[in-house]
Amino acid sequence: MNWLARLKKTSTSAQEDATKATEAPFVAFVAPPPAPLQNFEVSADVVNDPAFDAGDMDRWCWPHSGAMTGAEIELMLARQALFSSRGLRVADAEALSDSLMRRDREMDDRRLCLECANLRGKTCAVPAIAGAGAIVQALVRLPQRCAGFEAAA
Repeated sequence: MNWLARLKKTSTSAQEDATKATEAPFVAFVAPPPAPLQNFEVSADVVNDPAFDAGDMDRWCWPHSGAMTGAEIELMLARQALFSSRGLRVADAEALSDSLMRRDREMDDRRLCLECANLRGKTCAVPAIAGAGAIVQALVRLPQRCAGFEAAA
């Protein structure tokens, strides 16, 4: 039977109409048994203790997990500020800083022109490189080894 014939047909029975439920569905909820409650007492004295070492919080970070250490977070924020001041959008600066963090973990010695203190607008202040003219924008984000590299503060 085609669709047009089904639409023209006015009387339907329960066997022909598959959308009508003949029985109410049965739904069961299965949950694990309740666990015994434990009394966890959190004391503010632990955090306020002068012997508490905040640097100890990094013990579960890289290389034991993928989490960034406090020093990596500070470096990433400094890079984001530097890249934003050099004209990158905030989202691009964050993505580039994140990729540089992975580069540092892999101990890759290549650097970006954006990280260099010698970058002045679109040109390089190193005489050997500056003689070539303006740096192409694609090269600014390209990891490379440069003899004139100086880390920007």
